[in-house]
Amino acid sequence: MSASDDLSLWHYALDRYARPGVEACCLTLQDRHGWDICELLWIAWLAEAGHQPTDKARRALEDVRRWQREMTWPLRERRRRLKAPAQRSPALVPLRETLKQAEWLAEQEALRQLASLPAEPAWPTKPTPATLVAASAWLGPVDATSAPLLEALFAAWMAADAEPEATC
Repeated sequence: MSASDDLSLWHYALDRYARPGVEACCLTLQDRHGWDICELLWIAWLAEAGHQPTDKARRALEDVRRWQREMTWPLRERRRRLKAPAQRSPALVPLRETLKQAEWLAEQEALRQLASLPAEPAWPTKPTPATLVAASAWLGPVDATSAPLLEALFAAWMAADAEPEATC
């Protein structure tokens, strides 16, 4: 895959995140299990295109993770910390919305960086949610509590009718 595919990954991410049940599942995996949803989207996007990351991508992934730690996560934390104050003081709503937009742009940049990482052909058949859980191990350890959540998420992303029943 190449840097010219970054828009394709962005559109894939928007489509998958908008599916029923996905947002709650993503938040659970992100907040309770430490998964980076951009990375999971990237792995699924590659697999659905018949690709997998190369060893070179593993080294380059550290740059993307640094971006997330230094840019995206602080924006998310500030946006979340403003939720209750913005409910009490409407004057804070524009600031919270600006942080939300900045977080969204930071995630878009992370996806752009991920799309540019080297990949190679790998999947001879269409991946299943279970094979995507196994592919997620490329990103980090898959434990017994996150595996069923990952499988539900991938099932929701892969549902042809876009009306899955994710159970996170």
